[in-house]
Amino acid sequence: MIFTDLLNLWNKTTLLTGANEHCVAMLRTGQRMFEYSLGVLLENGCECEDIYALDRTLNHGEIKVRRMIVEHLAVNPEKDVVGALYLASIVGDIERIGDYCKNLLELAHHYPEQLEGPYIDRIRALRQDVTSLYADTIKSFEEGDAALAKTVMERHAELARTCNGLTDRLLSETEMSGRKAVIRALLLRFLKRTSAHLKNVASSLVNPYHKLGYKPDGTPDDPDE
Repeated sequence: MIFTDLLNLWNKTTLLTGANEHCVAMLRTGQRMFEYSLGVLLENGCECEDIYALDRTLNHGEIKVRRMIVEHLAVNPEKDVVGALYLASIVGDIERIGDYCKNLLELAHHYPEQLEGPYIDRIRALRQDVTSLYADTIKSFEEGDAALAKTVMERHAELARTCNGLTDRLLSETEMSGRKAVIRALLLRFLKRTSAHLKNVASSLVNPYHKLGYKPDGTPDDPDE
C-alpha cells in the first residue's frame, strides 16, 4: 500500500488528515522561501523578508506534525500506522528544504555582487526547473496524483545529473577565481539538494514505504541513490 491509497481511506476528521494538510502548508512556506532566497541571490532582489522566521515556522510545523502523529497512534495504535510512517518521513524532507533556502540567502550575503558570467545561465535554467518541480510536487501531493509525482522523480534524476556534470566541470576550472567557483558549486549543490527533497516527498505517492525516496521501477537511475 502506498500513500495515495491511505489518503483515500482516511476519514476527513482524522488527526492524520490534519497532519497531511499541515504538510501541504509547510510545502507552500518552503516554496515561498525558495523563490525569495533565489530572488535575492540571482536577481539582487530586496531582502525584505525574515527568512529565519519562516524557517522557524517550518521547524514548529515539523514538531506539530510529529505530535499529531503520536497523538493519533496513542489513541489508535493499530490504525494507519503505515500512513503515520509516511508522514513522519515526509515532514522531515519538507523541513530540510528550509535549511537550504537559508543557505542560499547566506550565499547572497557572502557574494552581494551581480552573479554573471560562466555557468550562471545554466544555473538560472536549473532554478526554473526546481521552481517547476516545487509547484508540481505540491500539486501532486495535494491531489494525490501519482502520475505527476512520478514525473517529478524522473525530472529530479535528470536535474541531478546536470548538476553533477556542471560541478565536475567547475572542479577542472583553471581560469576562474576560487571565490566565483565556490559560489557556483554551492549554488548547484543547494539546488540539487532542494530538488532531492522534493523528489522524496513525491516518492510517497509512487513507492511503498520501504522504497520511500528511491526511484520507482522502470525509471532512470537517480544519481543520489
